[in-house]
Amino acid sequence: MKSIYRLKKNYQYNYVYKHAQSVADKNFILLYCTAHSNPSKIGFSVSKKYGHAVQRNRIRRQMKAAVSAFAPQIVAGYNLVLIPRKKEAYNYGDIADSVGKLLQKAGLTQ
Repeated sequence: MKSIYRLKKNYQYNYVYKHAQSVADKNFILLYCTAHSNPSKIGFSVSKKYGHAVQRNRIRRQMKAAVSAFAPQIVAGYNLVLIPRKKEAYNYGDIADSVGKLLQKAGLTQ
């Protein structure tokens, strides 16, 4: 996933957490709020309850790969944070399906 599509700073995440609307399914929670960025920026948050760093980074890499397919289609002017919901093992197909459905549910795809 390209760097221009990523949230990088802590204050960017805090802004999304404070001003966000959310949509969710059984696998993920998608927080989104308006921003003055073009293109939209996406962040990923995986807490320590998902295991040690190797497991968390694996989930994060899979989420990044799934979102990168949708990144050019996301409407400009939004900041998004994607958070996994359950500890179970994820596969790429489930992640990609969930992300696509959440983006459509939130009305963020073109």
